[in-house]
Amino acid sequence: MATRRRLAALLSCLLAIAPQVVAAQATDLSLRDLTQLVTSERLRTYALARGLVSGGPDLGTALDLKQLLRRQGFYLEDTGWQRLVAEQALYPQISYVPNMNGGSPNERLEFGGLTFRLRDDLVARGGFAVGATYDGVLRYGWDSGRYLQLQAQLGGLYAPEPDLGTTRARLALCSRNHVTEWQFLDLCLTHYEDRRELQDVTRDEARLGVSTLFESGANRHELGLSLTRQRIDERYRSLAEIGLESVWAGSATRLSLEYGAPTGDETGALLTAAGEIRWPVAGQVVGLGLSLSHSPETMFLGDARRDRSLGVTGLLAIDGNLVLTAAYSRTWSTVSFFEDELVSFGVSYSFP
Repeated sequence: MATRRRLAALLSCLLAIAPQVVAAQATDLSLRDLTQLVTSERLRTYALARGLVSGGPDLGTALDLKQLLRRQGFYLEDTGWQRLVAEQALYPQISYVPNMNGGSPNERLEFGGLTFRLRDDLVARGGFAVGATYDGVLRYGWDSGRYLQLQAQLGGLYAPEPDLGTTRARLALCSRNHVTEWQFLDLCLTHYEDRRELQDVTRDEARLGVSTLFESGANRHELGLSLTRQRIDERYRSLAEIGLESVWAGSATRLSLEYGAPTGDETGALLTAAGEIRWPVAGQVVGLGLSLSHSPETMFLGDARRDRSLGVTGLLAIDGNLVLTAAYSRTWSTVSFFEDELVSFGVSYSFP
């Protein structure tokens, strides 16, 4: 409560003396640009708040901070449920998708000294695809810094050359809660669907997470811990994740490490490590990401199967609306039939 009162008092003071600080905006504008690199709304809020405290008053930064606080329910005027956010956007896309049908990455299977060849329609087929994704968000606040959020995403792609289409959907209901100072507690229920000609995947998740925000010198960070119970078709898995998102002097980073407990007849854990860095170049946003994963051991036709995967991604966001992406992934397996190498890229544009 004390933190919220100090933030409100600081904003009121800044807005009152705004005409006197226009000259200072040029130096503080870099802070506002830097926070746009951050994917976490809370870390953007924290970085702006701490930047104002340490760097002096600035109208633009104060207005950005006030808008972020409003979106998170820190300016509720009455009791009861109040709408905080109602947004929707459409993202037309052009992509190269290497596996549109969900088929096998390899057409030959070696077993018992024999070679089996899969039918052509069971092997992965890809091509250039066009489509769009819809994204809608609705938030209702019920207490200071506490709100419910419903987010729906629906997308589809169609590749004329192999005459194949895919659809994806995601529906998430989250309770996001300010606890004290810069600590938060969240609970999310999420449903995913990915439908392709040969492969339909349905996934449900319940996720409980805690996060805290802090400073280290002039850098700001958000540390998060989460526990997730996941169901894919009829298989259940428990996961634990630790993540750190940071704002540095000229860049923003995300790091995460996830542990997945073995399920069914698996031996060993599912381990995934990922990192991403974003920085501004000529007023645009450039990003690079790297991910590594190690699967549990399973049995396939009497042989032990373990997979290791590497993923590299690149991103260029132009004027906040046009986004270009590229990705490379490589999978090594103790069973050669599951080895794979993929390259994909895409272009999307946001119509708010």
